[in-house]
Order: sequence, then C-alpha cells, then structure tokens
Amino acid sequence: MTKEGNYTIFAIEQYKKAMNMSGKDVVKLFKKYNIFELIRKSYFIYHIEREQNMIDDINSYLRDEFA
Repeated sequence: MTKEGNYTIFAIEQYKKAMNMSGKDVVKLFKKYNIFELIRKSYFIYHIEREQNMIDDINSYLRDEFA
C-alpha cells in the first residue's frame, strides 16, 4: 500500500475517534462528500501536522461546502 493509502486509513481512524463515529459511517461520509480526495490532495501537509488539523480541515470543508 502507498504512503497515501496508509494515511487514508489513519485519517479514517482518527476522524472516527474524534467524532465518535463508526468506521463504516466515516467511510460513507468521506465517500459522499469526496473527503478521500481532500485527504489525497493534502497528504503532504497532513502527514507532518498534528491530526487535529486534518480533522478541523475536514469539518470546515463539510461545514463550508455542504451546510
């Protein structure tokens, strides 16, 4: 698996924990709103920052784009 693929799994786990969601629900959410693409495009930033920055970015993206 690629570094980006591994990070995507990590992102699912971190988001699941932070938002108190099931992994299945996180995957559905990420697919529905194309969050996987956001993670892929931002991998080089996210993998060196703290996890909370990624979670905040995802929540901001969801709030701004789909609220």
